[in-house]
Amino acid sequence: MLRELANKLPFPILPLLYILGGLALSFFSLNVFFELSEDLMEDERFQFDQVIIEYVSNIRNDTLTGFMKFITFLGSINVLTLLLVGSLIWLIAKRKNYWGAIFYLVAVAGGGLLNLGLKHWFGRIRPENSLIVEQGFSYPSGHAMGSLIYYGFLGYLVVRSRRGKSLKVILAVGFITTILLIGFSRIYLGVHYPSDVLAGFSAGTVWLFICIGGRESIRAYQKRTLPFFKRKHPQ
Repeated sequence: MLRELANKLPFPILPLLYILGGLALSFFSLNVFFELSEDLMEDERFQFDQVIIEYVSNIRNDTLTGFMKFITFLGSINVLTLLLVGSLIWLIAKRKNYWGAIFYLVAVAGGGLLNLGLKHWFGRIRPENSLIVEQGFSYPSGHAMGSLIYYGFLGYLVVRSRRGKSLKVILAVGFITTILLIGFSRIYLGVHYPSDVLAGFSAGTVWLFICIGGRESIRAYQKRTLPFFKRKHPQ
């Protein structure tokens, strides 16, 4: 119904709404990251960190701990690297989507380098008494940032594909759930503060939309027209 209404307008509004929505989410995420980073640099403690950590410590049990260790494994650099290689092979060999493969590689690899740089810039020490051993600094969470970029870009490729709407919705929900569970697993296992995870999601969102915007710009250039000028105006 909404699509039929949009088609009656003298200009295509849906692509414009997608662009504005993406920009709004990017600016919001960037603002969240800057706010967290500013407070961290001023050595301020985040009250919600302690509240969430206390809640998580009260729900820990052996079964849930085992599940969270598996979930956090899905966001590890080794798993994401293997999944990325498989995705790139599929995009190049099967789909012939060379630009998609290039931007996917830039998104994931660039996001990893960006996260590493941010960790060393802020130098936040990890929480004590974690359930697993992790090396390196804590802020922002590499698992949260990396998983959002990898699964987020994969979701973008699915939305851009010719798959059925029902399958797209199912896969999108699955990707979002996986991203959120990976972030929660880092808090549950005690290797990150909640603010680390929130910062990882925020920085990852900004970088993800930059890469998606780059891919969409190439797509628009290939079509010799911007998306929102694609449809001709009525005479």
